[in-house]
Amino acid sequence: MHCLVLVAHADDESLGAGGTIPKLIKAGWEVSVVIFSEGVVRLRESADDNRSAALQACKILGTNEPHLLGFPDQKLDTIALGDLSQAVLSLDLQPDLIITHADSDLNMDHRITFDVAKIVGRPRKKPVSIICCEIPNTSFWNAMPFHPNYYVDITDTLETKLKAFDSYTQEIMPFPHPWSRRGLELLAEYHGMQAGVRYAEAFRIIRAYEGHLL
Repeated sequence: MHCLVLVAHADDESLGAGGTIPKLIKAGWEVSVVIFSEGVVRLRESADDNRSAALQACKILGTNEPHLLGFPDQKLDTIALGDLSQAVLSLDLQPDLIITHADSDLNMDHRITFDVAKIVGRPRKKPVSIICCEIPNTSFWNAMPFHPNYYVDITDTLETKLKAFDSYTQEIMPFPHPWSRRGLELLAEYHGMQAGVRYAEAFRIIRAYEGHLL
């Protein structure tokens, strides 16, 4: 089975599914991480290059090197949806499961990535499941709550998720920002409380088939 983690920016894979990815790999899945952006955040006082951090984070999570598609960060709305979709389809990954962003996110790049996932995940040749992950802060601050209906117990992989995000030294924020180590722990604990486990990652199912989820 093959899972495509399709995200907009370097760090989204760790924030949204950093506990689930190593569980999929342990269960025998192949996991490919595809990142639309070039990995450089240019809309700040100085450009922050997260490309090496993405390589390190994916190594910690247990995947191969991520595919960085090279599109400009925070400007996916300037690219035709067909061009974005073709960039992913040209990789010919043939996923059974796509983990991507939620359409309720504040970040426009995230919402566009969600639309691309629906195009890439059309079940033309085989069934393709799609689930949306939660990116702390962009899902908190849009007046459109993230409504999960699927939970993954990450009690045994939370530390792996935190270590992967630790790679992004330019993105880590002090608590109480959601992108702090404590913030990520609290969110996992909150979803664990919802799901009846110690720590969990939360997802929203768009479409799912038997045998396609953990």
